[in-house]
Parts: sequence; structure tokens; C-alpha cells
Amino acid sequence: MEKLLDTLRAIEKVDYIEPKRYLTDGKPNELVKEPVKLANAVLITDGGKPNFDNINLIRENGFDVYPGEKDSFGRLTG
Repeated sequence: MEKLLDTLRAIEKVDYIEPKRYLTDGKPNELVKEPVKLANAVLITDGGKPNFDNINLIRENGFDVYPGEKDSFGRLTG
């Protein structure tokens, strides 16, 4: 969890990455590949459900959390 928070804080300082747009073209910027991987591992349970304990920790640290993709079974990406 700390690695994800540290990575998110570092990305926030990079001014050439536009918030919420860096994943829309399907080709994430190199700086966001690692946090996407971490978010998927930390924010989604193995059963595809939200891990609300971790989601709340991220929110308490000032970051928005919402599903990237979801299907009828649950969240696919965080």
C-alpha cells in the first residue's frame, strides 16, 4: 500500500501528465504503469470486489478512487 501511495504522490508532481486522461487512449504513460499494476493488486480482491479498507486509505490520503473497468462480476481494474 505504501508503495502505491508513494508512486501516486510522485506522479502528482509531474506536470505533463493530465489527470484522468493518461489512461484513456489505452496506452498508459510509462510513469503510470506501475501504479496501475499496484492499484489493481491492492484495490480489488481476488474475487473482483472492491477492497474498501484499502480504498478508504487511498481516499484518506487525498486521492480519488473509482473503477477503471467493471463487468457483471465486479471490478476488473482500479
